Amino acid sequence: MTDFKTYPYSKGYSLYLSDGNNWWITSDENNLQILEKFADIMQLRESQSNGLPKFIFFSTKKDDKKVKSDILHTESNFSDFENGWESFNMIFSRIWHRSDDPDTVCEVRDNLQDTHEYLVMWDSVKAIFMRSFQMKGFPFHAGLVEYKEQGIILSADAGIGKSTCCRRLPKHWKPLCDDESLAVLDKNRGYVVHPFPTWSEYLTEQAENKWDVQYSVPLSAIFFLEKSEKDEATPISVRQASIFITNSTVHVLNKLCLSMIYDERLKFIRDIFNSAYELATVVPVFRLRVSLNGRFWEEIEKVLDL
Repeated sequence: MTDFKTYPYSKGYSLYLSDGNNWWITSDENNLQILEKFADIMQLRESQSNGLPKFIFFSTKKDDKKVKSDILHTESNFSDFENGWESFNMIFSRIWHRSDDPDTVCEVRDNLQDTHEYLVMWDSVKAIFMRSFQMKGFPFHAGLVEYKEQGIILSADAGIGKSTCCRRLPKHWKPLCDDESLAVLDKNRGYVVHPFPTWSEYLTEQAENKWDVQYSVPLSAIFFLEKSEKDEATPISVRQASIFITNSTVHVLNKLCLSMIYDERLKFIRDIFNSAYELATVVPVFRLRVSLNGRFWEEIEKVLDL
């Protein structure tokens, strides 16, 4: 039976985030293609493990008698997933974790199509987000842009136009990503924020962009976008901001939430809200009304340059 703890991993890449949520990302031989694509998209450097917690893309051999036809079957394919290991079940993978073990395993289904590999990568990032959340971090369904070395989160529901806003910014602004961002607590700089990939670009073959996820900027403000006839930025209360932040984080971690039992899910969402309240007392949060052809960024600049 396959044992991920004793497997002789031949290749890996380091991931360092500003909150100390650091990983050595590796795979078995069956999943080297996923590993290499994942590292390339997120601009990770190949390295030795150096004692970092491992994030492992792993799958059982096809001739293993205990491999199930459905990876979501409750019984594990791996001999060492017993006594305390828990999982988040996805369509093409399953994330294994344990409270007293630093390693995390992404169990990958056999015979994936190329587009399914990107779904596995997208799902695997949720486990990294979850670890940062446990360290007071927040994944946002949001774009991240940089202005005068300040990080600004532009969050919105699908179809509101956060990607369009990122594209419309003038040259003295720097768009870093337009779909998912990770705000984390850096002991030296307060909250900082990292860009993460727009995985849907690979699923739809729209583009093949890459994102330096280890780059971070101080988080100066959060803006929640609304369509409007005119451009305007208005502050919102800490409580309302906490609700908006919670909704954005739950949107990113929705698949993990659905894997939880009902009571566990409710507690998790309450924990997100309580932490979001803390964030909103430190970082200013605004409603940003955006018109079709206006200069909405000037409204942000007014706020930031005060």
